[in-house]
Amino acid sequence: MIQEKSGKHIIDGVFVICLMLLFLISALTVIAIGASIYKKNVETTGENYSQRVSFAYVTEKVRQADQKGLVFVDQRFGENALILQQKVGETLYDTIIYDYEGYLCELFVRDDLGTVYPNSGQKILQVGSFDIEEITDGLLSATITDKDGCVDSVYIAVKSRNEN
Repeated sequence: MIQEKSGKHIIDGVFVICLMLLFLISALTVIAIGASIYKKNVETTGENYSQRVSFAYVTEKVRQADQKGLVFVDQRFGENALILQQKVGETLYDTIIYDYEGYLCELFVRDDLGTVYPNSGQKILQVGSFDIEEITDGLLSATITDKDGCVDSVYIAVKSRNEN
């Protein structure tokens, strides 16, 4: 009887193993690149979130309270603050929006209340600083610095101006 050779070489096995290792390395590389891109997108979204939400919050509060002479900027707690007044019954109330200890805060108090403390306000969002000023009658400029130091500004039009 004549025996036939199987025709398999050691190189065939090594080639299959190398091919599998190449596939494994490629898959791990693609996963690492994808994770890096995902991490960068999450960081960018987080940075933009703080400023977008803070601007949207302030702008929406101004639009909600927009009545003739009831939206203005005044000195409170040693710096400019946004004052939104409203009348409930016969009593005038102030909603004060300001920054305190790294947070955008809101405080709702009676207008004739004497002493008000800045730590009494509700913390809304973490910010580096919040500065607001009245550019002209009916135009406010808000500048917000986020916790990472990125500064951005927005102009807010007050539709119901105080016409004397």
